[in-house]
Amino acid sequence: MLTNHESRWMFHVKLIAIIFVLFSSIFWSAKPSYALSYGSLSYPQGDVGLLRPDIGVTLELSEGKTPESYHFYLNDKELNVSYDPVSVKFVYRPTADLLPGNYNARLVLSFNGYQPISINWKFTVIKGAVSLTSETSKEQEDGLRAINDYRTKLGLSKVKFSNALNTAAQKHAQYLSSNKIDPIRTSVSLHDEDPALPGYIGKSLRERVQFIGYSRSSSEDVAYNRVSLVEAIDSLFDAPYHRSPFMVPGLVEIGVFRDGDYHVIEFGFSDGIAPELVVSPGNSDVYVPTLFDGHETPDPIRLHAGVEYPVGYPIMASLNGPGVKKVSLDEAELKDESGISVSLLKNEPGKDDHLDTEVIVMPSKPLELDTTYKAKIKLTAIMEDGSTRPYSKEWTFRTEPRVGVGVIKLHKDAVAYSLQMANFGLNRNHLVSFGLNEDKYLLDLIPYPMKQKPYIQDGTSYLYIRDLAAALGATVEWDDNQKAAVYKKRDKTIIFYTNRNAYSLNGVEHMTESAAKLIHETTMIPVRLLAETLGAKVTYEESTRTVNISY
Repeated sequence: MLTNHESRWMFHVKLIAIIFVLFSSIFWSAKPSYALSYGSLSYPQGDVGLLRPDIGVTLELSEGKTPESYHFYLNDKELNVSYDPVSVKFVYRPTADLLPGNYNARLVLSFNGYQPISINWKFTVIKGAVSLTSETSKEQEDGLRAINDYRTKLGLSKVKFSNALNTAAQKHAQYLSSNKIDPIRTSVSLHDEDPALPGYIGKSLRERVQFIGYSRSSSEDVAYNRVSLVEAIDSLFDAPYHRSPFMVPGLVEIGVFRDGDYHVIEFGFSDGIAPELVVSPGNSDVYVPTLFDGHETPDPIRLHAGVEYPVGYPIMASLNGPGVKKVSLDEAELKDESGISVSLLKNEPGKDDHLDTEVIVMPSKPLELDTTYKAKIKLTAIMEDGSTRPYSKEWTFRTEPRVGVGVIKLHKDAVAYSLQMANFGLNRNHLVSFGLNEDKYLLDLIPYPMKQKPYIQDGTSYLYIRDLAAALGATVEWDDNQKAAVYKKRDKTIIFYTNRNAYSLNGVEHMTESAAKLIHETTMIPVRLLAETLGAKVTYEESTRTVNISY
Protein backbone atom coordinates (compact mmCIF):
# COMPACT_ATOMS: atom_id res chain seq x y z
CA MET A 1 0.00 0.00 0.00
CA LEU A 2 2.81 2.40 0.90
CA THR A 3 4.37 1.85 -2.43
CA ASN A 4 1.14 2.59 -4.26
CA HIS A 5 0.62 5.90 -2.36
CA GLU A 6 4.21 6.98 -3.06
CA SER A 7 3.80 6.20 -6.74
CA ARG A 8 0.57 8.17 -6.93
CA TRP A 9 2.16 11.16 -5.12
CA MET A 10 5.18 11.16 -7.42
CA PHE A 11 2.87 11.09 -10.42
CA HIS A 12 1.08 14.22 -9.17
CA VAL A 13 4.39 16.00 -8.59
CA LYS A 14 5.53 15.21 -12.13
CA LEU A 15 2.20 16.30 -13.55
CA ILE A 16 2.27 19.61 -11.62
CA ALA A 17 5.86 20.22 -12.75
CA ILE A 18 4.96 19.59 -16.38
CA ILE A 19 1.95 21.91 -16.16
CA PHE A 20 4.13 24.60 -14.52
CA VAL A 21 6.69 24.37 -17.28
CA LEU A 22 3.99 24.58 -19.94
CA PHE A 23 2.39 27.61 -18.33
CA SER A 24 5.73 29.29 -17.77
CA SER A 25 6.45 28.99 -21.46
CA ILE A 26 3.14 30.69 -22.16
CA PHE A 27 3.28 33.57 -19.67
CA TRP A 28 7.04 34.23 -19.55
CA SER A 29 9.36 34.80 -22.55
CA ALA A 30 11.93 31.98 -22.47
CA LYS A 31 15.42 32.71 -23.96
CA PRO A 32 15.69 30.85 -27.30
CA SER A 33 18.51 28.37 -28.01
CA TYR A 34 20.06 28.29 -31.47
CA ALA A 35 22.39 25.89 -33.25
CA LEU A 36 25.89 27.34 -33.69
CA SER A 37 27.48 27.21 -37.14
CA TYR A 38 31.07 25.95 -37.02
CA GLY A 39 33.74 23.87 -38.71
CA SER A 40 36.24 21.65 -36.96
CA LEU A 41 39.41 19.65 -37.49
CA SER A 42 39.96 16.92 -34.92
CA TYR A 43 43.16 14.95 -34.56
CA PRO A 44 44.74 12.47 -34.56
CA GLN A 45 42.70 10.19 -36.79
CA GLY A 46 43.17 6.57 -37.80
CA ASP A 47 46.37 4.72 -36.94
CA VAL A 48 48.89 6.73 -34.94
CA GLY A 49 52.53 5.77 -34.51
CA LEU A 50 53.28 8.02 -31.52
CA LEU A 51 53.05 7.12 -27.86
CA ARG A 52 52.21 10.69 -26.90
CA PRO A 53 50.37 12.34 -29.80
CA ASP A 54 48.79 15.76 -29.52
CA ILE A 55 45.03 15.24 -29.22
CA GLY A 56 42.83 18.16 -30.06
CA VAL A 57 40.42 20.18 -32.14
CA THR A 58 40.81 23.31 -34.23
CA LEU A 59 37.52 25.22 -34.53
CA GLU A 60 36.31 27.69 -37.12
CA LEU A 61 33.40 29.67 -35.65
CA SER A 62 31.48 31.83 -38.11
CA GLU A 63 30.12 34.07 -35.35
CA GLY A 64 33.48 34.42 -33.59
CA LYS A 65 32.01 33.18 -30.34
CA THR A 66 33.96 32.23 -27.22
CA PRO A 67 32.93 29.10 -25.29
CA GLU A 68 31.59 29.57 -21.78
CA SER A 69 32.96 26.17 -20.83
CA TYR A 70 34.71 23.22 -22.43
CA HIS A 71 35.40 19.66 -21.33
CA PHE A 72 37.63 17.04 -22.94
CA TYR A 73 37.25 13.29 -22.47
CA LEU A 74 39.51 10.43 -23.53
CA ASN A 75 37.82 7.04 -23.23
CA ASP A 76 35.19 8.81 -21.07
CA LYS A 77 37.79 10.12 -18.61
CA GLU A 78 37.85 13.90 -18.32
CA LEU A 79 41.29 15.45 -18.79
CA ASN A 80 42.65 18.99 -18.74
CA VAL A 81 42.86 20.51 -22.21
CA SER A 82 44.62 23.75 -23.16
CA TYR A 83 42.68 26.39 -25.08
CA ASP A 84 44.13 29.08 -27.35
CA PRO A 85 41.41 31.68 -28.03
CA VAL A 86 43.38 33.29 -30.86
CA SER A 87 43.72 30.17 -33.01
CA VAL A 88 40.63 28.55 -31.42
CA LYS A 89 42.54 25.36 -30.70
CA PHE A 90 42.00 22.85 -27.92
CA VAL A 91 44.95 20.53 -27.31
CA TYR A 92 45.62 17.76 -24.83
CA ARG A 93 49.21 16.55 -24.57
CA PRO A 94 49.55 13.21 -22.77
CA THR A 95 51.92 13.29 -19.80
CA ALA A 96 52.53 9.54 -20.08
CA ASP A 97 52.79 7.07 -22.95
CA LEU A 98 49.45 5.84 -24.27
CA LEU A 99 49.04 2.08 -24.40
CA PRO A 100 48.48 0.52 -27.83
CA GLY A 101 44.78 0.27 -28.62
CA ASN A 102 41.66 2.18 -29.60
CA TYR A 103 40.78 5.58 -28.17
CA ASN A 104 37.55 7.60 -28.21
CA ALA A 105 38.00 11.35 -27.85
CA ARG A 106 35.26 13.89 -27.14
CA LEU A 107 35.25 17.65 -26.73
CA VAL A 108 32.08 19.26 -25.33
CA LEU A 109 31.65 23.03 -25.71
CA SER A 110 29.00 25.32 -24.24
CA PHE A 111 28.10 28.73 -25.68
CA ASN A 112 25.71 31.28 -24.25
CA GLY A 113 22.42 31.17 -26.16
CA TYR A 114 23.39 28.16 -28.27
CA GLN A 115 23.01 24.44 -28.06
CA PRO A 116 26.10 22.63 -26.74
CA ILE A 117 28.54 21.20 -29.27
CA SER A 118 29.95 17.70 -28.92
CA ILE A 119 32.82 16.73 -31.23
CA ASN A 120 33.67 13.02 -31.23
CA TRP A 121 36.49 11.17 -33.00
CA LYS A 122 38.52 7.99 -32.78
CA PHE A 123 42.12 6.94 -33.25
CA THR A 124 44.30 3.92 -32.65
CA VAL A 125 47.77 3.84 -31.14
CA ILE A 126 49.47 1.01 -33.00
CA LYS A 127 51.76 -1.61 -31.56
CA GLY A 128 55.37 -0.51 -31.87
CA ALA A 129 54.49 3.18 -31.59
CA VAL A 130 57.48 5.41 -30.89
CA SER A 131 58.34 8.60 -29.06
CA LEU A 132 58.97 11.85 -30.94
CA THR A 133 62.53 12.59 -32.00
CA SER A 134 63.65 15.45 -29.76
CA GLU A 135 67.42 15.51 -30.35
CA THR A 136 68.91 16.98 -33.50
CA SER A 137 72.32 16.41 -35.08
CA LYS A 138 74.73 19.09 -36.27
CA GLU A 139 73.80 18.13 -39.82
CA GLN A 140 70.14 18.82 -39.09
CA GLU A 141 71.01 22.12 -37.41
CA ASP A 142 73.03 23.08 -40.50
CA GLY A 143 70.01 22.18 -42.64
CA LEU A 144 67.71 24.39 -40.58
CA ARG A 145 70.21 27.25 -40.83
CA ALA A 146 70.41 26.85 -44.62
CA ILE A 147 66.63 26.97 -44.99
CA ASN A 148 66.50 30.08 -42.82
CA ASP A 149 69.24 31.65 -44.96
CA TYR A 150 66.89 31.42 -47.94
CA ARG A 151 63.97 32.72 -45.86
CA THR A 152 66.13 35.68 -44.77
CA LYS A 153 67.02 36.76 -48.28
CA LEU A 154 63.36 36.46 -49.31
CA GLY A 155 62.40 38.75 -46.42
CA LEU A 156 60.38 36.01 -44.69
CA SER A 157 60.30 34.93 -41.06
CA LYS A 158 62.62 32.20 -39.83
CA VAL A 159 61.31 28.72 -39.11
CA LYS A 160 62.01 26.35 -36.25
CA PHE A 161 62.23 22.59 -35.81
CA SER A 162 59.14 20.50 -35.15
CA ASN A 163 59.83 17.27 -33.28
CA ALA A 164 56.93 15.68 -35.13
CA LEU A 165 58.21 16.73 -38.57
CA ASN A 166 61.77 15.71 -37.71
CA THR A 167 60.38 12.29 -36.77
CA ALA A 168 58.43 12.05 -40.03
CA ALA A 169 61.50 13.12 -42.05
CA GLN A 170 63.70 10.60 -40.28
CA LYS A 171 61.25 7.72 -40.69
CA HIS A 172 60.71 8.43 -44.38
CA ALA A 173 64.43 8.89 -45.15
CA GLN A 174 65.21 5.63 -43.36
CA TYR A 175 62.46 3.86 -45.31
CA LEU A 176 63.86 5.13 -48.64
CA SER A 177 67.43 4.22 -47.72
CA SER A 178 66.78 0.77 -46.23
CA ASN A 179 64.67 -0.23 -49.24
CA LYS A 180 67.10 1.37 -51.74
CA ILE A 181 64.32 3.19 -53.58
CA ASP A 182 65.64 4.16 -57.03
CA PRO A 183 63.71 7.02 -58.67
CA ILE A 184 66.09 7.10 -61.65
CA ARG A 185 65.84 3.54 -62.94
CA THR A 186 62.26 2.96 -61.77
CA SER A 187 59.02 4.91 -61.78
CA VAL A 188 58.69 4.75 -57.99
CA SER A 189 58.07 8.15 -56.42
CA LEU A 190 60.28 9.29 -53.56
CA HIS A 191 57.13 10.62 -51.89
CA ASP A 192 55.39 7.23 -51.64
CA GLU A 193 55.81 4.22 -49.36
CA ASP A 194 54.80 0.60 -49.94
CA PRO A 195 53.06 -1.14 -47.01
CA ALA A 196 54.75 -4.39 -48.04
CA LEU A 197 58.22 -2.98 -47.37
CA PRO A 198 59.95 -2.63 -43.98
CA GLY A 199 59.86 0.76 -42.28
CA TYR A 200 56.47 1.69 -43.76
CA ILE A 201 54.57 4.39 -41.84
CA GLY A 202 52.18 5.69 -44.51
CA LYS A 203 51.75 5.56 -48.28
CA SER A 204 51.39 9.31 -48.74
CA LEU A 205 52.61 12.37 -46.87
CA ARG A 206 49.10 12.80 -45.52
CA GLU A 207 49.19 9.34 -43.98
CA ARG A 208 52.71 9.85 -42.62
CA VAL A 209 51.90 13.11 -40.84
CA GLN A 210 48.76 11.41 -39.50
CA PHE A 211 51.01 8.61 -38.26
CA ILE A 212 53.04 11.06 -36.18
CA GLY A 213 49.96 13.01 -35.09
CA TYR A 214 50.77 16.24 -36.92
CA SER A 215 47.78 18.54 -37.37
CA ARG A 216 49.05 21.49 -39.47
CA SER A 217 49.03 21.71 -43.25
CA SER A 218 52.21 20.18 -44.62
CA SER A 219 54.27 19.49 -47.73
CA GLU A 220 57.43 17.57 -48.51
CA ASP A 221 60.65 17.87 -50.51
CA VAL A 222 62.85 14.83 -51.18
CA ALA A 223 66.24 14.77 -52.90
CA TYR A 224 68.24 11.75 -54.04
CA ASN A 225 71.85 12.81 -54.41
CA ARG A 226 75.26 11.93 -52.99
CA VAL A 227 75.84 15.31 -51.38
CA SER A 228 75.57 16.89 -47.95
CA LEU A 229 72.17 17.85 -46.55
CA VAL A 230 72.89 21.55 -47.08
CA GLU A 231 73.91 20.93 -50.70
CA ALA A 232 70.69 18.98 -51.20
CA ILE A 233 68.70 21.90 -49.77
CA ASP A 234 70.51 24.24 -52.19
CA SER A 235 69.58 22.04 -55.16
CA LEU A 236 65.96 21.81 -54.00
CA PHE A 237 65.69 25.59 -53.72
CA ASP A 238 67.09 26.03 -57.24
CA ALA A 239 64.48 23.59 -58.62
CA PRO A 240 61.28 25.64 -59.06
CA TYR A 241 58.64 23.07 -58.07
CA HIS A 242 60.61 22.23 -54.92
CA ARG A 243 61.30 25.91 -54.17
CA SER A 244 57.60 26.62 -53.60
CA PRO A 245 57.35 25.62 -49.90
CA PHE A 246 60.41 27.75 -49.02
CA MET A 247 58.48 30.80 -50.29
CA VAL A 248 55.30 30.41 -48.23
CA PRO A 249 55.01 33.24 -45.66
CA GLY A 250 53.04 30.92 -43.36
CA LEU A 251 55.81 28.34 -43.15
CA VAL A 252 56.51 28.07 -39.42
CA GLU A 253 58.31 24.79 -38.78
CA ILE A 254 60.22 22.04 -40.53
CA GLY A 255 61.76 18.63 -40.11
CA VAL A 256 64.90 17.50 -41.97
CA PHE A 257 66.85 14.27 -42.14
CA ARG A 258 69.42 12.58 -44.38
CA ASP A 259 69.99 8.85 -44.59
CA GLY A 260 72.62 7.92 -47.16
CA ASP A 261 71.78 9.64 -50.43
CA TYR A 262 68.19 10.40 -49.38
CA HIS A 263 67.34 13.87 -48.06
CA VAL A 264 63.87 14.63 -46.71
CA ILE A 265 62.40 18.00 -45.71
CA GLU A 266 58.95 18.21 -44.14
CA PHE A 267 57.28 21.64 -44.08
CA GLY A 268 54.56 22.73 -41.63
CA PHE A 269 52.36 25.77 -42.28
CA SER A 270 50.12 28.08 -40.30
CA ASP A 271 46.86 29.33 -41.78
CA GLY A 272 48.29 32.76 -42.53
CA ILE A 273 46.64 36.14 -42.09
CA ALA A 274 46.13 37.52 -45.60
CA PRO A 275 47.22 36.57 -49.13
CA GLU A 276 50.81 37.61 -49.84
CA LEU A 277 52.74 37.64 -53.10
CA VAL A 278 56.35 36.44 -52.84
CA VAL A 279 58.83 36.40 -55.72
CA SER A 280 62.13 34.59 -56.15
CA PRO A 281 64.77 35.77 -56.92
CA GLY A 282 63.83 38.49 -54.47
CA ASN A 283 64.00 42.21 -54.96
CA SER A 284 67.57 43.58 -54.88
CA ASP A 285 69.18 40.14 -54.69
CA VAL A 286 72.79 40.65 -55.72
CA TYR A 287 74.04 37.10 -56.31
CA VAL A 288 71.36 35.37 -58.38
CA PRO A 289 72.44 32.20 -60.25
CA THR A 290 72.44 32.49 -64.02
CA LEU A 291 71.27 29.05 -65.07
CA PHE A 292 69.29 25.92 -64.25
CA ASP A 293 70.30 22.55 -65.67
CA GLY A 294 67.22 20.51 -64.77
CA HIS A 295 67.37 17.28 -62.77
CA GLU A 296 63.90 17.91 -61.32
CA THR A 297 60.82 15.70 -61.38
CA PRO A 298 58.49 16.79 -62.85
CA ASP A 299 60.60 18.42 -65.54
CA PRO A 300 59.76 22.16 -65.77
CA ILE A 301 60.53 22.35 -69.51
CA ARG A 302 58.35 19.34 -70.44
CA LEU A 303 55.69 21.82 -71.63
CA HIS A 304 58.08 23.55 -74.06
CA ALA A 305 58.91 21.47 -77.12
CA GLY A 306 62.45 21.73 -78.44
CA VAL A 307 63.86 23.48 -75.38
CA GLU A 308 67.04 22.01 -73.90
CA TYR A 309 69.01 22.60 -70.72
CA PRO A 310 70.60 24.71 -69.47
CA VAL A 311 67.98 27.45 -69.29
CA GLY A 312 68.07 30.66 -67.30
CA TYR A 313 67.56 30.58 -63.56
CA PRO A 314 63.82 30.10 -62.89
CA ILE A 315 61.84 33.08 -61.62
CA MET A 316 58.87 32.26 -59.40
CA ALA A 317 55.86 34.17 -58.11
CA SER A 318 53.82 32.53 -55.37
CA LEU A 319 50.58 33.77 -53.80
CA ASN A 320 49.72 32.15 -50.49
CA GLY A 321 47.21 32.90 -47.77
CA PRO A 322 43.61 32.37 -46.69
CA GLY A 323 41.00 32.17 -49.43
CA VAL A 324 43.36 31.78 -52.41
CA LYS A 325 42.27 28.95 -54.69
CA LYS A 326 44.25 29.51 -57.87
CA VAL A 327 46.15 32.14 -59.86
CA SER A 328 46.42 32.96 -63.54
CA LEU A 329 49.38 34.66 -65.19
CA ASP A 330 48.46 37.90 -66.96
CA GLU A 331 51.93 39.23 -67.78
CA ALA A 332 55.58 38.31 -67.28
CA GLU A 333 58.56 40.34 -68.45
CA LEU A 334 62.32 40.33 -67.94
CA LYS A 335 64.69 42.96 -69.35
CA ASP A 336 68.48 43.22 -69.25
CA GLU A 337 70.61 46.32 -68.58
CA SER A 338 70.08 47.54 -72.14
CA GLY A 339 66.31 47.30 -71.85
CA ILE A 340 66.17 44.32 -74.17
CA SER A 341 63.46 41.78 -73.35
CA VAL A 342 64.61 38.27 -72.46
CA SER A 343 62.79 35.34 -74.06
CA LEU A 344 60.77 33.51 -71.40
CA LEU A 345 59.25 30.05 -70.89
CA LYS A 346 56.06 30.34 -68.85
CA ASN A 347 54.48 27.66 -66.66
CA GLU A 348 51.16 28.55 -65.03
CA PRO A 349 48.11 26.87 -63.49
CA GLY A 350 45.74 25.49 -66.09
CA LYS A 351 48.65 24.54 -68.35
CA ASP A 352 50.89 23.01 -65.69
CA ASP A 353 49.09 20.46 -63.50
CA HIS A 354 51.68 20.85 -60.72
CA LEU A 355 50.89 24.52 -60.14
CA ASP A 356 47.93 26.12 -58.36
CA THR A 357 48.94 29.36 -56.66
CA GLU A 358 52.39 29.73 -58.26
CA VAL A 359 53.83 30.57 -61.67
CA ILE A 360 57.25 29.66 -63.05
CA VAL A 361 59.01 31.88 -65.59
CA MET A 362 62.28 30.59 -67.05
CA PRO A 363 64.59 32.51 -69.38
CA SER A 364 65.03 30.30 -72.43
CA LYS A 365 68.83 30.77 -72.25
CA PRO A 366 71.20 31.22 -69.30
CA LEU A 367 71.43 34.76 -67.96
CA GLU A 368 74.63 36.79 -68.18
CA LEU A 369 76.98 36.89 -65.21
CA ASP A 370 77.19 40.11 -63.18
CA THR A 371 74.21 41.71 -64.90
CA THR A 372 71.22 43.63 -63.57
CA TYR A 373 67.75 42.53 -64.69
CA LYS A 374 64.32 44.08 -64.25
CA ALA A 375 61.37 41.73 -63.79
CA LYS A 376 57.61 42.27 -63.87
CA ILE A 377 54.81 39.87 -62.95
CA LYS A 378 51.03 40.40 -63.07
CA LEU A 379 48.65 37.79 -61.67
CA THR A 380 44.95 37.37 -61.10
CA ALA A 381 43.98 35.44 -57.99
CA ILE A 382 40.81 33.35 -58.07
CA MET A 383 39.49 33.22 -54.52
CA GLU A 384 37.56 30.37 -52.94
CA ASP A 385 34.40 32.51 -52.87
CA GLY A 386 34.62 32.99 -56.65
CA SER A 387 35.89 36.57 -56.58
CA THR A 388 39.10 37.71 -58.26
CA ARG A 389 41.91 40.00 -57.14
CA PRO A 390 44.82 41.50 -59.12
CA TYR A 391 48.40 41.20 -57.89
CA SER A 392 51.54 42.62 -59.48
CA LYS A 393 55.19 43.26 -58.72
CA GLU A 394 58.12 44.94 -60.46
CA TRP A 395 61.58 44.41 -59.09
CA THR A 396 65.29 44.30 -59.87
CA PHE A 397 67.99 41.73 -59.22
CA ARG A 398 71.61 41.16 -60.21
CA THR A 399 73.32 37.93 -61.19
CA GLU A 400 76.41 36.60 -59.47
CA PRO A 401 79.87 37.40 -60.93
CA ARG A 402 80.95 33.77 -60.86
CA VAL A 403 78.88 30.59 -60.91
CA GLY A 404 78.26 29.37 -57.36
CA VAL A 405 79.62 32.34 -55.41
CA GLY A 406 76.15 33.52 -54.33
CA VAL A 407 75.17 30.46 -52.34
CA ILE A 408 78.57 30.40 -50.63
CA LYS A 409 78.17 34.02 -49.54
CA LEU A 410 74.59 33.39 -48.40
CA HIS A 411 75.50 30.50 -46.11
CA LYS A 412 78.66 32.22 -44.89
CA ASP A 413 76.68 35.16 -43.48
CA ALA A 414 73.00 35.58 -44.39
CA VAL A 415 72.75 38.83 -42.41
CA ALA A 416 75.64 40.41 -44.33
CA TYR A 417 74.08 39.12 -47.55
CA SER A 418 70.80 40.85 -46.66
CA LEU A 419 72.61 44.09 -45.81
CA GLN A 420 74.24 44.01 -49.22
CA MET A 421 70.78 43.58 -50.75
CA ALA A 422 69.56 46.58 -48.75
CA ASN A 423 72.40 48.65 -50.26
CA PHE A 424 71.60 47.53 -53.80
CA GLY A 425 72.65 50.22 -56.25
CA LEU A 426 74.96 52.03 -53.85
CA ASN A 427 77.98 49.85 -54.59
CA ARG A 428 77.86 47.45 -57.50
CA ASN A 429 81.59 46.74 -57.60
CA HIS A 430 83.18 43.37 -56.95
CA LEU A 431 86.66 43.01 -55.49
CA VAL A 432 89.16 40.35 -56.55
CA SER A 433 92.42 39.95 -54.63
CA PHE A 434 95.40 37.92 -55.83
CA GLY A 435 98.16 37.42 -53.28
CA LEU A 436 101.41 36.89 -55.16
CA ASN A 437 102.58 34.50 -52.44
CA GLU A 438 99.24 32.68 -52.13
CA ASP A 439 97.61 29.72 -53.82
CA LYS A 440 94.08 31.16 -53.45
CA TYR A 441 92.43 34.34 -54.63
CA LEU A 442 89.46 36.13 -53.04
CA LEU A 443 86.29 37.13 -54.88
CA ASP A 444 84.15 39.34 -52.65
CA LEU A 445 85.97 37.75 -49.67
CA ILE A 446 85.20 34.19 -50.83
CA PRO A 447 88.40 32.14 -51.37
CA TYR A 448 88.95 30.12 -54.55
CA PRO A 449 91.98 27.94 -55.36
CA MET A 450 94.26 29.22 -58.11
CA LYS A 451 94.88 26.80 -60.94
CA GLN A 452 98.29 28.38 -61.42
CA LYS A 453 100.18 30.37 -58.79
CA PRO A 454 101.37 33.90 -59.72
CA TYR A 455 104.71 34.07 -61.48
CA ILE A 456 107.41 36.72 -61.05
CA GLN A 457 110.04 37.30 -63.74
CA ASP A 458 112.54 40.16 -63.87
CA GLY A 459 110.51 42.08 -61.31
CA THR A 460 107.25 41.71 -63.25
CA SER A 461 104.31 39.83 -61.68
CA TYR A 462 102.12 37.62 -63.87
CA LEU A 463 98.66 36.09 -63.21
CA TYR A 464 97.17 33.05 -64.94
CA ILE A 465 94.56 34.19 -67.44
CA ARG A 466 92.07 31.41 -66.60
CA ASP A 467 92.13 32.36 -62.93
CA LEU A 468 91.53 35.97 -63.96
CA ALA A 469 88.64 35.02 -66.23
CA ALA A 470 86.99 32.89 -63.54
CA ALA A 471 87.29 35.70 -61.01
CA LEU A 472 85.98 38.35 -63.39
CA GLY A 473 83.14 36.32 -64.90
CA ALA A 474 84.69 36.03 -68.35
CA THR A 475 85.52 33.20 -70.76
CA VAL A 476 88.89 32.33 -72.31
CA GLU A 477 89.78 30.34 -75.41
CA TRP A 478 93.18 29.56 -76.92
CA ASP A 479 93.76 30.53 -80.56
CA ASP A 480 96.67 28.40 -81.68
CA ASN A 481 96.95 30.10 -85.06
CA GLN A 482 97.60 33.48 -83.45
CA LYS A 483 99.31 32.02 -80.36
CA ALA A 484 96.94 34.10 -78.33
CA ALA A 485 94.40 33.79 -75.52
CA VAL A 486 90.98 35.22 -76.42
CA TYR A 487 89.26 36.80 -73.40
CA LYS A 488 85.52 37.60 -73.68
CA LYS A 489 83.14 39.33 -71.32
CA ARG A 490 79.90 40.78 -72.63
CA ASP A 491 80.76 43.41 -75.28
CA LYS A 492 84.51 43.20 -74.69
CA THR A 493 86.87 40.87 -76.57
CA ILE A 494 90.59 41.03 -75.78
CA ILE A 495 93.20 39.04 -77.66
CA PHE A 496 96.39 38.60 -75.62
CA TYR A 497 99.21 37.72 -78.01
CA THR A 498 102.04 35.68 -76.55
CA ASN A 499 104.40 35.94 -79.54
CA ARG A 500 104.62 39.73 -79.80
CA ASN A 501 104.29 42.88 -77.69
CA ALA A 502 100.68 43.63 -78.56
CA TYR A 503 97.07 42.98 -77.67
CA SER A 504 93.78 43.57 -79.48
CA LEU A 505 90.76 45.23 -77.84
CA ASN A 506 87.50 44.79 -79.76
CA GLY A 507 89.38 44.44 -83.03
CA VAL A 508 91.77 47.35 -82.49
CA GLU A 509 95.38 46.33 -81.99
CA HIS A 510 97.57 48.11 -79.43
CA MET A 511 101.29 47.87 -78.77
CA THR A 512 102.44 47.30 -75.19
CA GLU A 513 105.67 46.91 -73.27
CA SER A 514 103.97 44.40 -70.97
CA ALA A 515 102.76 41.62 -73.23
CA ALA A 516 101.30 38.28 -72.21
CA LYS A 517 103.68 35.32 -72.04
CA LEU A 518 103.54 31.57 -72.34
CA ILE A 519 105.10 30.24 -69.16
CA HIS A 520 105.12 26.46 -68.74
CA GLU A 521 102.53 26.24 -71.55
CA THR A 522 100.10 28.53 -69.72
CA THR A 523 99.13 32.07 -70.67
CA MET A 524 100.23 34.52 -67.98
CA ILE A 525 99.19 38.18 -67.97
CA PRO A 526 101.42 40.88 -66.43
CA VAL A 527 99.65 42.82 -63.70
CA ARG A 528 100.44 46.19 -65.29
CA LEU A 529 98.61 45.11 -68.47
CA LEU A 530 95.37 44.50 -66.57
CA ALA A 531 94.61 48.18 -66.02
CA GLU A 532 95.20 48.88 -69.72
CA THR A 533 92.88 46.18 -70.99
CA LEU A 534 90.18 45.32 -68.46
CA GLY A 535 88.84 48.77 -67.77
CA ALA A 536 88.97 47.91 -64.08
CA LYS A 537 90.66 49.63 -61.18
CA VAL A 538 93.86 47.74 -60.43
CA THR A 539 95.93 48.48 -57.33
CA TYR A 540 98.90 46.81 -55.70
CA GLU A 541 99.58 46.55 -51.95
CA GLU A 542 103.32 46.28 -51.47
CA SER A 543 103.11 45.28 -47.79
CA THR A 544 101.01 42.18 -48.52
CA ARG A 545 102.13 41.72 -52.15
CA THR A 546 98.48 41.66 -53.19
CA VAL A 547 96.92 42.69 -56.50
CA ASN A 548 93.39 44.10 -56.05
CA ILE A 549 91.02 44.37 -59.01
CA SER A 550 87.78 46.30 -58.54
CA TYR A 551 85.18 45.99 -61.30
